[in-house]
Amino acid sequence: MGYSNYKKLKQVVDKFGITTQRSQLFAQITPIEPSEWLKQSMNIANAVMLTNEKVKSERLISPILSEVHLLHKHKLSLFSGEELNVDVANDLNGPCDFFFSANPNSYLLTAPIVAFAEAKDENIDYGIAQCTAQMIGAQLFNQLSEKTTPTIWGCSTTGGEWRFLKLTDKILYVDEQSYYIDKVDVLLGIFHQIIEQI
Repeated sequence: MGYSNYKKLKQVVDKFGITTQRSQLFAQITPIEPSEWLKQSMNIANAVMLTNEKVKSERLISPILSEVHLLHKHKLSLFSGEELNVDVANDLNGPCDFFFSANPNSYLLTAPIVAFAEAKDENIDYGIAQCTAQMIGAQLFNQLSEKTTPTIWGCSTTGGEWRFLKLTDKILYVDEQSYYIDKVDVLLGIFHQIIEQI
């Protein structure tokens, strides 16, 4: 089961010896106007029944992350559903919903991995635990590839609510604020701010 075995953040904290801090990760956010394509995608999403994790991932999360990728394709590659298998014994293995690698136009997964988004149907806390485990997996993956980065970013989302995370060394910073789909321009601004720090 790998990453999906982590259902509570305390499991991850206890297992890997990390500490957590609530933090205001984004003091100022400059909203970015979504493209007409993304606006249309959001309108289509509003017109269909978003009844489960899969459809929310396809209709809400994937279009937003695809827009982020298009805006920053000179810096990033976007992967969806790829396996990140680095330490099976510690459940750091299995598929990840979405993540970015700091290698533009990459066909295969290569280090460094820099950011994740984990979709969970109405259970953002479960998503935070699983996303944190994936971020730790990415730290190890990057180290093994000798392409370490100072920070790994993450996000747990239900599609409607988005909560951001930052892992630096052994400290996990959990944003004290959630952001919502009705402000997609703010979400794009947050991702832009994250990517500018990479």
